[in-house]
Amino acid sequence: MEGLLKDVGQTLRSLRRSPGFTLACVAALALGIGGNAAIFSVVNTVLLKPLSFPDPDRVVWFSTRADEGTNPSASPAKFQHLRQQTGVVEDVSAARPAVVNYTGGDVPEQLQSLQVSASFLRLLQAPIVLGRGFSTEEELPNGPRVVLLGQRLWERRFDGDPGVLDQTISLGGDTHAIIGVVGAGLDFSEFGPPPQVWLPFTSDPNTADQGHYFFSVGRLRAGISLEEAQVALARSSEAYRSRFPDALAGAVFHAEPVREVLVANARSALWVLMGAVGFVLLIACANVANLLLVRATTRERVLAMRAALGAGRGRIIRQLLTEGVLLSLAGGAVGLYVGMASIRALLAINTAGLPRVGEDGGLVGLDWRVIAFTLGVSLATGVLFGLVPALRSVRTDLGSTLKESSGRSGTGFRQNKLRSVIVVAEVALALILLVGSALLIRTWGTLQSVDPGFDATNVVTMEMSVTGDRFARTADLAQLVRNGIERLETLPGVETASATCCVPLQGARGLPFVIAGRPLDGPYHGFGGWVTASPGYFGVFRIPVRRGRAFTDLDMSVAPPSVVINEAMAAQFWPDGDPLADRNPRRTRRHGGVRRRTGAPDHRDRR
Repeated sequence: MEGLLKDVGQTLRSLRRSPGFTLACVAALALGIGGNAAIFSVVNTVLLKPLSFPDPDRVVWFSTRADEGTNPSASPAKFQHLRQQTGVVEDVSAARPAVVNYTGGDVPEQLQSLQVSASFLRLLQAPIVLGRGFSTEEELPNGPRVVLLGQRLWERRFDGDPGVLDQTISLGGDTHAIIGVVGAGLDFSEFGPPPQVWLPFTSDPNTADQGHYFFSVGRLRAGISLEEAQVALARSSEAYRSRFPDALAGAVFHAEPVREVLVANARSALWVLMGAVGFVLLIACANVANLLLVRATTRERVLAMRAALGAGRGRIIRQLLTEGVLLSLAGGAVGLYVGMASIRALLAINTAGLPRVGEDGGLVGLDWRVIAFTLGVSLATGVLFGLVPALRSVRTDLGSTLKESSGRSGTGFRQNKLRSVIVVAEVALALILLVGSALLIRTWGTLQSVDPGFDATNVVTMEMSVTGDRFARTADLAQLVRNGIERLETLPGVETASATCCVPLQGARGLPFVIAGRPLDGPYHGFGGWVTASPGYFGVFRIPVRRGRAFTDLDMSVAPPSVVINEAMAAQFWPDGDPLADRNPRRTRRHGGVRRRTGAPDHRDRR
């Protein structure tokens, strides 16, 4: 230890005498190590950190899997079927994020809500700091209207008053009784924005509703492995088909860990980024190794003199390794600070859709994994580029080195061969990064040139919550839409306005459909994404209507129910026919050759 401390002191004095060399090495290493620390902090948050609720590896996400892909959402009928699989899963729960208007206080506001079944709170072991959770009776249709408050909302709007259990609040125009407060200790960030109010998810146990608009999770029973549960759930698909023929359309019920579902779309991209910054670190190591080799060339006589005076090879190697490790630790410290500040700033601007990082990237930060990773990378880097000049120095012939004058250190091919190899490797790594970057830029440019079928230029969206009995009737909702659009179109600079549930590329509710006049082999002919829109929708996004017409005000009032289909549906279901002419006057819900299947869910959240 005494010898190591002497090596550290001597190295610090040597580096202080060469500030330019020291700054160059620290800057190069800070770039390489800092980039790795920054990306690893995101990888750690998204992929490595355990989920926030107890026993997360036993919590699974239910889906339906087919050859063409996996559907992670659930329908009420599928949810009720999953609840019956008590042999392999328990606490099967439904959850649906939404927004709701709170109008009971002095200042109305829009709150983030979460509709959950009674078992969801038990599944996550949510802390109830006041009152109680939901009961099974409260999740039945026409059950009591109750609500759970989030702790922060309780403290902010009700001053943490314990007497809040005797009060009611107005949500979406409907009165709800407050039955409890969910503690702030529940971290819901895994699934999305933390809810401020919790509402019961209502579902009829005998429902036949096949609309997909929420997600379902549950916990594996003790002693049941994930593989066993997947086999049992897939086997239960036949029982579901016997009740709803062709409902699964070749798919089977499936379960996978919640973490895998949440990070599925981000895993590959993050590992690619880790590989890219790994190349940057190798380039930085090559730069520093070359600098050290040049520095070692100018110190050959000094090292040879020390060897001649009795310093062993191990002592000289330790001295040079100490120099490399100290440089690397300094670069790691600077890189960690700069890297973390940079990644937090970037995520605050745009999270790139990464899960588990928070709305502004605030969940990405330092913990023991990030610090241990940075320390390990710094030590490994210091040993890697410090070992190269150390081994080269001890192989130098002492006699010839001492005979040479200080101004005639050899610079022939043999002596510079190692440096040349490092330069070649450095250029090769840089070329790989440049080619990869060029391909990514080309891909981005190609994606930007793809015509999505709509134009979002100068389109501004705003979101509102439309819930409660006040808007349960179509006529009341249609009147609200008409009044809102008329007011928007009177604003200066507004050319046209419309209302819809889902803007393009945001998604749509999954619902089945029946084609009027065609024989049925099952409950419906197909399954697709449904979007509700008012007149003007196609004009706002400049979506061309190839045939027929767009919606008019009459379609919202006295006209028969109407629908506009896309070209893909027309090509699939009318390859040789005309969807505009394929109608059956005996059918009630008809227009354009498609009718909506009855029993579809009532989605009252509108955009």
